[in-house]
Amino acid sequence: MIRAHVRGAARLFAGTLAAAFLVVQIPAGAAAPKLLSFEALRNVVAIDDVQISPDGAHVAYIRSKHDFKADEDATEIELIDVASGTSHPLTHERSGIGAIRWSPSGDRLAFVATGDAKTPQLFVMPMNGGDSLQITKALGGVVDFAWQPDGSGFAFASPDVPKPGKPEGYVPAFTVTDEHFLTRGPSYPRLLWTVKSDGGTAKKVPTKSGSLSYFGQGIAVTPDGKSIIAVLQPDAVFAHFVKSQTMRIDEATGAESALVPDTIDHGGPLSHDGSKIALTWPRHGSFYLQNDYSIRSLANGNEIGNGRAIDRNVHDAAWSPDDKTLYVETADGVRDVIWDLGTDGSVQKQNLGDIDPSSALSVAKDGTIAFAGVSRTRPPEVFVIPGGSGAPKKLTDNNAWLADYQLPKRDVVTWKSDGMTIDGVLTYPVGYTAGTKYPLVLNIHGGPVSTSTWDFNRYDTPLTQVLAAQGFLVLEPNYRGSDNSGDAFLQAIVGDVTSGPGKDNLAGVEALKTMGIVDASRIGVGGWSGGGLQTSWLVGHATYWKAAVTGAGVDNWFDQAVLSDINENFSAVFMGGDTPWTAAGRKHYDDESPITYASRIRTPVLILSDVGDQRVPIPQSFELYRALRDTGKTVEFMAWPREGHFPHDPVAVESIFKAWDGWFVRWMK
Repeated sequence: MIRAHVRGAARLFAGTLAAAFLVVQIPAGAAAPKLLSFEALRNVVAIDDVQISPDGAHVAYIRSKHDFKADEDATEIELIDVASGTSHPLTHERSGIGAIRWSPSGDRLAFVATGDAKTPQLFVMPMNGGDSLQITKALGGVVDFAWQPDGSGFAFASPDVPKPGKPEGYVPAFTVTDEHFLTRGPSYPRLLWTVKSDGGTAKKVPTKSGSLSYFGQGIAVTPDGKSIIAVLQPDAVFAHFVKSQTMRIDEATGAESALVPDTIDHGGPLSHDGSKIALTWPRHGSFYLQNDYSIRSLANGNEIGNGRAIDRNVHDAAWSPDDKTLYVETADGVRDVIWDLGTDGSVQKQNLGDIDPSSALSVAKDGTIAFAGVSRTRPPEVFVIPGGSGAPKKLTDNNAWLADYQLPKRDVVTWKSDGMTIDGVLTYPVGYTAGTKYPLVLNIHGGPVSTSTWDFNRYDTPLTQVLAAQGFLVLEPNYRGSDNSGDAFLQAIVGDVTSGPGKDNLAGVEALKTMGIVDASRIGVGGWSGGGLQTSWLVGHATYWKAAVTGAGVDNWFDQAVLSDINENFSAVFMGGDTPWTAAGRKHYDDESPITYASRIRTPVLILSDVGDQRVPIPQSFELYRALRDTGKTVEFMAWPREGHFPHDPVAVESIFKAWDGWFVRWMK
């Protein structure tokens, strides 16, 4: 629920969209392209944490693929020679690789992996050959790390977990504050430590209070090696990340000082010369809404410049080698883009052709930018931008196998709602024929501060691709509250957190109907998290839905405010400041809760959830199920015995998508 969007729509500006399709002639005797299935999508190779060497000669990245037999992602580190494009693996059968970083001189590569332990630890690999060396044995595992500027060691973050007591597994009573309802023990602060690059005993940095933030943008060490820049929150309770701020911490004494006192921020990249830092700055005093970059002097915290002119919710950023330009990633329309933000306030969007960034950026000393790039027809591959601008150069082709498959056309559509222009991604059925009407499925993103893009990615695309292969139109609407169209559009969700986006999504359906491509007797809707919230609300406000799938939906805003791990201000922010502890506030929460309108539902509904979901707790799904089941409605409820807001293992993920798809096929084909 932390990232998702909503926005409104009523009239579609289709232009020549329907005429943009070409008829593909298959030569006689040639094999017809295959259609994608969930089984075929098991072959997708994912690319994470692309890191370019300081000299720009090599790129290391994490290559992963689903291992269904082991029910996990098999990960390896690959190394690419930028000049020749040749590559080879650096690791073999190394499980749980999560982050990689080059040493300042480029002679070593540090990475986090589980190794023989069950918790992630820090390893160092020499680039001139030899085995990697395990550097840490942190009881709580390593959650973040940074090289010392001279390469002699690391600063790293690890939960301060006590050694197991006796009897094994015994947990004494603990004080509950703002923990979620599934909490089974105390939360342990994520503290800072230092360790030499050749291993040895780690030393705890003697900070005085707080915990490393759950959503801070990484730790850094100042060029003189004396201070650690880290984002701290008041304590270890997850919900309190909303009170985070960036601190300068003396590595020897632990003395702390806020870069900008009496404010909140989520940190950001430190410039190479250590003179300034780009802080993720909440425009409206809440991290749940739009965030800009505020460039601050490290010496006194004064603002040097900011990225408000970009007017998009920022995702990641990296400095140019001369520290004069900040490369900023955001969503923009139905794409992800890179902006050049100058310290002088200048702003320019880079032209990357049909490639969008899907990972954080890594910049070499010669200005080359490395990143994972994605397009409408291909999952991420490794790209570089020589000199920091111009056309991206592709270095990998891990997903070349997709050339054997026929993929659907994906394009942007727009419509009007409450005077706002809404956009979305429209995916046409494979083999689309003009003049034919097709069943339509809405696939609604969560958040609600996020964006559906037209890119082919491993985590959001499979359901859409398979539905299109089965003959469905799929609309992925970016309703008000999405972070792709500016602050005013994002803010439009505040107060009308459910009903406002709901109107936008209903308007989107009507807009597509005017295109003459929708079979109005076969329209379905589904989504997870914020998309589940929308699904549950929509089926209570329109009767034409043929089928609905609501996954981990916020069906009851009161429960969401009380039971979840984001109970600190999340609901109140999106309710315009209202809490459920007044009569008027409670009515507002009820008015925006789909459960209030459950008696109106006539659509067959499939409810999906994780039993260990701390973000959108499963009691809400039980409530919707009972409301429908006890009143004789058509409903099924499936739960997965997993922890977290969405499963991470490939078997569970695929089974969710198959159940989701199967429900639409059952009721709409």
